[in-house]
Amino acid sequence: MPEPAATAHLALEVSPGIWQIRLPLPFPVGVLNAYLLRSPDGFLLLDCGLKTRACRAALALALEMLAVPWKAIRRLVISHVHPDHFGLAAEVRELSGAEILMHPAEAALVAPRGDDWLAPDGAWFKENGVPPDDLEEMLQTWVGVAEFFDPIEPDGLLHDGDRLPVEGGELEVICTPGHAPGLLVFYFPARRLLFSSDHIVEKITPNIGLHARTAGNPLGQYLASLDRLRPLEIDAILPSHGHVFRGHREWIAATTEHHRQRCERMRAALDAAPRTAHQVALAEWGDHLSPLNQRFAVAEALAHLEYLRQQGRVATVRTDGLLRWRKTS
Repeated sequence: MPEPAATAHLALEVSPGIWQIRLPLPFPVGVLNAYLLRSPDGFLLLDCGLKTRACRAALALALEMLAVPWKAIRRLVISHVHPDHFGLAAEVRELSGAEILMHPAEAALVAPRGDDWLAPDGAWFKENGVPPDDLEEMLQTWVGVAEFFDPIEPDGLLHDGDRLPVEGGELEVICTPGHAPGLLVFYFPARRLLFSSDHIVEKITPNIGLHARTAGNPLGQYLASLDRLRPLEIDAILPSHGHVFRGHREWIAATTEHHRQRCERMRAALDAAPRTAHQVALAEWGDHLSPLNQRFAVAEALAHLEYLRQQGRVATVRTDGLLRWRKTS
């Protein structure tokens, strides 16, 4: 039987009938915070961790120590489909019979598909200036990540404005695109709590990227989503990584300024001549990044450049099969 201290670290009651379950990750962030909430017909589980032995064991142990049988979990709510948030979803559904719920934009990203679904990434990276020597390594990073989850079909879809019954009130579903196209956060007005997923994390600026399979203006969407949360009355932010904290308005102001400054630096990187997104990423983060972080850097550079383009401050030019960005007057 585990020691009480170990159990307390694994599952912490953050509000009556709400537990934060800390699941280990083999990534720098270290931990995924899942949340277990009492509901009128049993329990709701918010996110579930990677498909790894360590996450599986930690989640099972937490439920055992809380005396919550698998069959008591009636809903598994996925904030978004990055693998650390939904990797164990298929297994949790099999063990519990819980229905899996997520936003339709996220469901479209994890529907089962053929083996060639990586193919568009290669052309996309090449167009955005990734050198051939780096391209294969960057594509292979996703092959490794794909081991941490199973493609799934959700049982139901959640939309902005939906409500989920929990003990003591309801969770209001708020769609906050940016970090992911259909990322959901959940506001508990009766207790002034915000389950913020990766949208607001105390000591991390979430990666906001424009990827091969996403479109639009993710940075603009992200900043608008932050503005939506600003007026809410929130006593505690319960994020997916790190610790519970407060001060969402100050965090929003600081993060908005962070992105403003990054936009200015990226626009300044175009002073001498048009550049590809890969070149802009190198100017911002240097050439020491791992292949996986290079993926994120190119995507984040594109998100900022597209945000500037929609403001009329940069424009694109296609030459020699490459998409380059230039300053406008």
